[in-house]
Amino acid sequence: MKLRNFLTKRAGLAAVVAALLLLAASVVFAAGEEIILRRATEIALRDNPAARLAALRADRARVEAEQLRQRVDGAVYLLITTGTLPPAQMSLVYMGPLQAEQLEELAPHRKQAERNLLLLEVRRNYLELYRSFDRLKLAGQAERRAREQQRLAEVAFGAGTVARSDVMAAQVNVAATQARVFSAESEVQVARAALNKSLGRSLTAAIELPPGGFSLPEQETLDLDKGLAGAEAGRLEVISARETLRLKERELEYGRHMLDDAGRRGAELAVEEARLQLQMALEAVRLEVFQLYHRLAGLEKQLNVLEQGVGAASDAHRLAVLRYQAGVGTQFEITVAEDALVERELDLLHARYEGYLGYLSWRLATGQSLE
Repeated sequence: MKLRNFLTKRAGLAAVVAALLLLAASVVFAAGEEIILRRATEIALRDNPAARLAALRADRARVEAEQLRQRVDGAVYLLITTGTLPPAQMSLVYMGPLQAEQLEELAPHRKQAERNLLLLEVRRNYLELYRSFDRLKLAGQAERRAREQQRLAEVAFGAGTVARSDVMAAQVNVAATQARVFSAESEVQVARAALNKSLGRSLTAAIELPPGGFSLPEQETLDLDKGLAGAEAGRLEVISARETLRLKERELEYGRHMLDDAGRRGAELAVEEARLQLQMALEAVRLEVFQLYHRLAGLEKQLNVLEQGVGAASDAHRLAVLRYQAGVGTQFEITVAEDALVERELDLLHARYEGYLGYLSWRLATGQSLE
């Protein structure tokens, strides 16, 4: 009996400690800034060093293009005034304008690609923070259920209907659920730090998520042919490969007039290499779009199955309530059914999160912007 009282007091103390930890965590988050997804993306694009670096690189590319044009103008002036130019300067006159044009044209594409990756990171970390809170909620429910099982085991042991081993097994189960709660609390802190990093803020900055969960934005219907065409036209690696081929073809034109046989052959090989690289880039993005399309189609089927699971769990909960009302069930059965229903609903919600992230990946894969 003393042992049972000691363990009961110890379990009660642990419950108080866990409650205080959860309360402290809720106070920290409540004291922070309420972050909605649109606001989070605005903060990231304003404060994250990656966004500022992307803008800096674009500006630098434009400056380099202007400097290159000035060098071309200088070489042209020298050609006009002297009537001749060294081979390197002649190549600059012929190739420089195209190189400057490409610097300016590729700069915004590279900037947008880097911003898109940042926006995808923000949205992924934002949803992961939601999921970490959901997992903490489930862990807390499991702990409360384990404590109820321990209480029932202790009552039954006191009545002499079960062995002490049943009580000890219940205590072990409580300890295991406590460990899951502590692990879930750590996951919340890790997810919060990851989101703060994406936002360009201190890792320990407090965040309060809007109540009521995350509402998934409207998503367009996927079209494989349209997606393939968009990837071929708008993906940075394809655009870059096309511009490289264009530059190599210009070098070949120059070589036909200004280079010897070996130089011309080298220029021809460079063109063929650039053409193959463009072909490989096109094939790579086509494969990525094709795989992503069918992966998302499979996820849609998975969502249908999970929706059926939610329906079954809802029916089980309804039956548990009816059994309790008829006097043949227990409140504990209702609690178990409620927890199962919540878990199925969260599984469905998290799968929808994955579907949303997959849709964002689809937009990136098909050359679209996330802004």
